[in-house]
Amino acid sequence: MSWPEDVSRDRLVDDWYIYQRRGGHRTSTDDLLTAYHAVSRSACSPRSYLDLGCGVGSVLLMVLYALRPGRAQGIEAQGQSLVLARRSLAELPVEDLHVTLTEGDLRDTPLGEGGFELITGSPPYFPIGTGVLPADPQRRACRFEERGGVEEYCAAAASLLAPGGRFHLVHQTDADARVLRAAGESGLHLRARVDVLMRADRSSPFLTVYEFRREAGQVVRESFAVRGRDGLWTEAYRGARHRLGLDRTGGGTTGD
Repeated sequence: MSWPEDVSRDRLVDDWYIYQRRGGHRTSTDDLLTAYHAVSRSACSPRSYLDLGCGVGSVLLMVLYALRPGRAQGIEAQGQSLVLARRSLAELPVEDLHVTLTEGDLRDTPLGEGGFELITGSPPYFPIGTGVLPADPQRRACRFEERGGVEEYCAAAASLLAPGGRFHLVHQTDADARVLRAAGESGLHLRARVDVLMRADRSSPFLTVYEFRREAGQVVRESFAVRGRDGLWTEAYRGARHRLGLDRTGGGTTGD
């Protein structure tokens, strides 16, 4: 199958590759931190896993690699993103993964029996009207709330979580009050959070990764810096990459 010139085939972890558009939405630090928080908070491999708004599949692939859940599902509204995610999954050098990708809007698309032990989500951060909309439709939908935002993600996760299940969501820290309100209105309780500084010398975090559950309980709070004052990756960030397997690569990026 021939692919447009703007699609790259990039090594993600070990010998797993991801397809993504050079001028479109691409895997990011946000995705890595979401996957890492979900993986690091998992005591064992979940029997069921769902990635809400899976895009081209970056969070989904990292969690699959690290945890090997019994069954996994991703839902994505953008057809062009789902085509790329399906290509990446089709090329995986593993045959015993049970993964389903569904094209649809997470607000109204049935997702089978539900009861997921683990759910991840990386919603768009910006309401329509709060910034300049990117011309590229893929980038626009990933950044701006064309199909809802954190409220819709929390509502979907709450309806699909199994008892004792965990929902890991990333958002800009500036929206903290909105995120917590959305979770509470959906009947979810905060159980863990990690506030992320992009550099150790910044005064306030830029991103927060949350863990929500249906059940109330003690809240674990952590902080994390991606880069130190010297601009280099911190030991914590290198450890996160190692836990996900992102350092087990054989040679950078490969074009297709």
